[in-house]
Amino acid sequence: MPTYSYEDSVGQKSFSSDGRVRYFETRLDFAEIVAARASQGLTALVATDIIEAITIPADSVVLHAGLEVTKAETTNTTATFDLGYTTGSPAAANVFANDAASNAVAIHHAALAAPIVTGTADDAIDLLLNTAVPTDCVIRVFALVLDTTE
Repeated sequence: MPTYSYEDSVGQKSFSSDGRVRYFETRLDFAEIVAARASQGLTALVATDIIEAITIPADSVVLHAGLEVTKAETTNTTATFDLGYTTGSPAAANVFANDAASNAVAIHHAALAAPIVTGTADDAIDLLLNTAVPTDCVIRVFALVLDTTE
């Protein structure tokens, strides 16, 4: 399962009120992603591919994360997503969203039993393409993160 980074479909945004608690957001427009891959001669995405949606700085605590389908999929309506960490520790591919449907506008997020601490290197919150590859849905991936460095 290859891993791709599309943080710049519109761009990863980061907002902070005090420099320690940050809100990250990335918009993924699958029509743009599919078209860009085709125009660059890249292989098409397939189910089980991973998109690194948000880069989380090292030594951070992810307090909450999720995804919002802002435009529903109309072609591959069986496409679903997991949101979490596909590698590393914890390796929990669906810790933030599990089998989120692409064919309905909705917000998907899980209540966390405990915050997730990143390691000494930057990490990424990953979007796993589960059952099919969407072609025209738009999703917003978001995370609330505490920076523990001084």
